[in-house]
Amino acid sequence: MTPFTSSRGRVNLLGTGALVALLVGCSTSPPAQFYTLTPEPFVAGDVVTSAAFAHPIAVGPVAVPEVVNRPQFVVRDGPNRVTVLEGQRWAEPLKSGIAEAVASYLSRDLNGARVTPMTQSAANDAQFDVALDVQRFEMIVGDAAVIEVVWTIKRRDASAAPMLGRSNVREPAQTSSDPSSNPYDALVAAQVRALASVSRDIAARLAETAN
Repeated sequence: MTPFTSSRGRVNLLGTGALVALLVGCSTSPPAQFYTLTPEPFVAGDVVTSAAFAHPIAVGPVAVPEVVNRPQFVVRDGPNRVTVLEGQRWAEPLKSGIAEAVASYLSRDLNGARVTPMTQSAANDAQFDVALDVQRFEMIVGDAAVIEVVWTIKRRDASAAPMLGRSNVREPAQTSSDPSSNPYDALVAAQVRALASVSRDIAARLAETAN
């Protein structure tokens, strides 16, 4: 005798099968990759001043566009379109990563000056504040990283007007011809180089105050 299966039973079986397939698919999703904006290794001679800048500096606050103010990478797909990538993420808030990278580069550019992010306790003793208003932070896969920053330098113990500047940097992010190469590694490296350029602009202005 052939077993009888109601239409409702067939629907339930189909639904169960779909749920199992969904769970299997989720269990095989690749793990997320986490990135930091770690500065490149120091190269002797990469300084803006010949003597160490004598005044402690704090970097912050940092503002970033809301569209990229999230853990996931946001890559540009066209003039008016972006994609949020769940599999590629920042290991720390983007604002913190930018502040730390610029602080590290500034210390190098100013020949060993004491530079810390605003969020660290050492920043309480700073004599100069460097605020960063990041107006563009774009990542274009296989093409380039773009950053535009309006920065403000203010001396805490002086009534002089703050010093303002703007850095607009585009760094190429071409990937290797090797099909196994990761295009996101190249994008992050390009953003790190772009932040190094921003730091050099700021360091040059700070160096002027020491003359």
